[in-house]
Amino acid sequence: MSLVDDAPIYEVFGQRDALSFATYVGSVRAASLELALLLARETYFRREKIFDMWVVPKESVTHARAFDATLLMGSMDKEYRLPSGYDNAPIWKQFKAQAQTIEEVALDVAPPARSSSS
Repeated sequence: MSLVDDAPIYEVFGQRDALSFATYVGSVRAASLELALLLARETYFRREKIFDMWVVPKESVTHARAFDATLLMGSMDKEYRLPSGYDNAPIWKQFKAQAQTIEEVALDVAPPARSSSS
């Protein structure tokens, strides 16, 4: 084994601009965090502008599958999100039966007639 194989692994995340999300770009092996920062900048962001960069020891990154699946998963029944999940036909028919014509709406919003008394 060489010294490089014994060096810890650091995961690298980058943010291209202030409005973008930080994304995973890769990993580097380095003897220290400072060296990992230099290597990450040289390896992944040498030719392009970078807004922000994170270099994290691999042991500090937790993967979602490491947790109990029941904690992360809710009900997978999402029928209520689909238009077919609702039976709105009776309500829509009732609404259309009560719908007013444009003339009826105009009469409702018209100001009351003034009575002229002299």
